[in-house]
Amino acid sequence: MATSRMVMATAAVSAGSLAFVMPSQSAKSTPSLRTSAASASVTSVSSVSGSTLGVGAAAISTVGLTMVRQGRRAAAPRQAVGVCLPLTEKFDPLELGNTDAKMDRYTQVEIKHGRVAMIATMGYIMPEIFRFPGCEAFKHGLGAFESIPVEGWVQLVALVGAHEVLVKPREGGLGAYDFGLGTELLDGIDAEELERKQTSERNNGRLAMIAIMGLMVQDGMFGEPPLTYMSKNGWWGEPVQFFVQHINNCQSFDGSLIQNGSICALPSRIGRTQLRAVQKLSEGPYVETETYPKEMEMSAAVPFLRYPQVLKGWVGEEKGFDPLGVTDALPVYWVREAELKHGRICMLATVGWIATDMGFRFPGDKFQSVSNAFEAHDKMVEAGYMLPFLGAIGTFELYSLWLLFKGWEQEVNRDAGDFFLGKQFLPKEPEKEKDMRLKELENGRLAMFAFSGIVTQAAITGKTWPFM
Repeated sequence: MATSRMVMATAAVSAGSLAFVMPSQSAKSTPSLRTSAASASVTSVSSVSGSTLGVGAAAISTVGLTMVRQGRRAAAPRQAVGVCLPLTEKFDPLELGNTDAKMDRYTQVEIKHGRVAMIATMGYIMPEIFRFPGCEAFKHGLGAFESIPVEGWVQLVALVGAHEVLVKPREGGLGAYDFGLGTELLDGIDAEELERKQTSERNNGRLAMIAIMGLMVQDGMFGEPPLTYMSKNGWWGEPVQFFVQHINNCQSFDGSLIQNGSICALPSRIGRTQLRAVQKLSEGPYVETETYPKEMEMSAAVPFLRYPQVLKGWVGEEKGFDPLGVTDALPVYWVREAELKHGRICMLATVGWIATDMGFRFPGDKFQSVSNAFEAHDKMVEAGYMLPFLGAIGTFELYSLWLLFKGWEQEVNRDAGDFFLGKQFLPKEPEKEKDMRLKELENGRLAMFAFSGIVTQAAITGKTWPFM
């Protein structure tokens, strides 16, 4: 069954490889979306759409996407549509579009495949959220080939065929891809904006062709649509024992598995990944394993992912936020230590950056000569202050690393991120103390985003905070 699904997926997407050709260099003087009546009279590319099978039915709602009225288009000489950075000219290393006729053909193919792929990609996603009444029992993705009845296929083929035969490009339009629908949305825009919209359609279609191929391949490999699979098995998917179960190190001479964590690649417990949050390979008090009830508890922060059970008992547990499954691979103690440290540093950095840009300085000419926070690092390097600064930070880091291992190994009574400073300011009531710790955690998370944004904005604009 998996082989047949993969064959169907390959057949459905193979024609998309023709689409990755960009307009020819001649388009720099002649618009790539031509307005001549001759090009407009070219019939729709029915030979290409046949390879898309049932996915092609989705093209009905997008084949009418067009760019602009004839009059405005004819008066707008522009660069080649579809060429954007990092490319500065057409990408056609095999010279497939070495004539205007060939380039017209490939342009039609690219736009049509892109439109079909965009709808097909949404068709993979939307059934996870919404289904039409009466269609609840139908599978989606490659499963549609099995679950749609014969009469359904007859309707799909008839509808697509009718469109291919009866719907023609509009007279005097932009080309064989212009079916005369949607042009009113582009009335009144200038030539530059028109070119941007045309290029956006091309780029979105190219991305969608890659996306639908990836979705189909994963669907064929794992037997269900990727989003359905992810909602059941988490971001990283189910365990990967089937990759390693036949490695010789995991077998004795009679073929039975050896339960020896020091040499066997096969873990003795079930999890989403092989790499687990452990101090030793297969035993010890620091193994963090997740057990899941029959009724799967979902994350409040990411509702389509399961709740990471190892977060139970930690501050912020009610959020259940671990979309990448980091706590599958690392102990929560380590992850929380790093999160708190980065958050605290970024809170200080954000305040320090804003204060510097507002004019606050330490006494001394070397500090007073710094014009803004962005150049402060280079100025301090020139002044010779960075080496002792890094030495002081390194000393503190060695101490914090020692505390981390002592606390993790439970040799000292220490929570993650606890440096035994300021604890006297915490409320005495347990609930209020937990709330205060949660505020620190969330403020730190916000500060990490804030500082990243501040640095980026300062580098791009060359201005000081608030960058106005």
